[in-house]
Amino acid sequence: MDRCIISGDDMLLLDWNESPLGPPPEAVARAVDAVRRLHRYPRGLLAEVGVLAAEHFGVGQDELLLTAGVDEAVDIALPLVNRAWALQPGFDAYPDRAGVGRKQFLPIRLGPDWQPVGIPPELGNGDMVFIAQPNNPTGTMVSGEWLSQVSKKAEYLFLDETYQEFSGAPSMLSGARPGRGLLVYRSFAKAFGLAGIRVGCLIAEAGMIAELAPARRFMPIDAVSLAAAAGVLTTPAFIQRLADHVRAARPALATILRDSGVFAEVRDTHANFVMAKLRPDRADPVLDALLCDRIQVKHCDSFGLPGWLRVSVGTADDHRRLALCLSNVPVR
Repeated sequence: MDRCIISGDDMLLLDWNESPLGPPPEAVARAVDAVRRLHRYPRGLLAEVGVLAAEHFGVGQDELLLTAGVDEAVDIALPLVNRAWALQPGFDAYPDRAGVGRKQFLPIRLGPDWQPVGIPPELGNGDMVFIAQPNNPTGTMVSGEWLSQVSKKAEYLFLDETYQEFSGAPSMLSGARPGRGLLVYRSFAKAFGLAGIRVGCLIAEAGMIAELAPARRFMPIDAVSLAAAAGVLTTPAFIQRLADHVRAARPALATILRDSGVFAEVRDTHANFVMAKLRPDRADPVLDALLCDRIQVKHCDSFGLPGWLRVSVGTADDHRRLALCLSNVPVR
């Protein structure tokens, strides 16, 4: 089979849902400036970024806690409960961190449409339900009614809105203050274009934040990461531009995958990726072609979705390169 051969280090990374537009320029500038002061602790910078983040998300400063990514946020929240629940297939950090924290983990199964099959009757006090909205890796969103029913049964609802900006749907925080049992996580990795740093924030009722704050490590986020976070928070136009690009380019990516004829099914999503299921008779040729052409996508077997590929939204040039690669795979 004739295939395009990409030489050198020209790897096309469509596997980890990173920004196709690169990082925010102001974040880069501030990070570079911070490097010149690496002999200093980030005095006051954590508080400064906390103020900027609270303003951006429309919450009070006492309702927000900066964390070193979602893993630290989950670790801080887990001691509140005895059991952790999450959608399966879903983000693997929730069961992983529950195991580290010696908490019982229980799955909430998704049906063929990637929606919850119901609400577990055992759900109750002492339970925290982790929901990524949109979900990763399926890119689907659960209904507001389902979330409402879960929040009434479980003691706590941990809503991970890492991909929220790409969905076009309002945040759970829109027009409302967080209630006692609600914890919302927001990430700087995806919609803010800063996957290379580990920064996010946990948003909850002020009393809850006061209870959780002592569990955070001393100076949990380094000076360079905080400087980059401050940079993107002062340039919200970049965040909007990235979200607009993803929402505009995502249907085109889905069309490329469908038109290739080598996938059994393609599903558009509410996130910054598209899901494609390999045809059993075309799986090896497709994977060989991607490998040969130095294109990386995410295999979802580890998520419990065998045969599915998660393909990140890229630039128009990225999509053309992917289309050329797939065009060299025989349909039959």
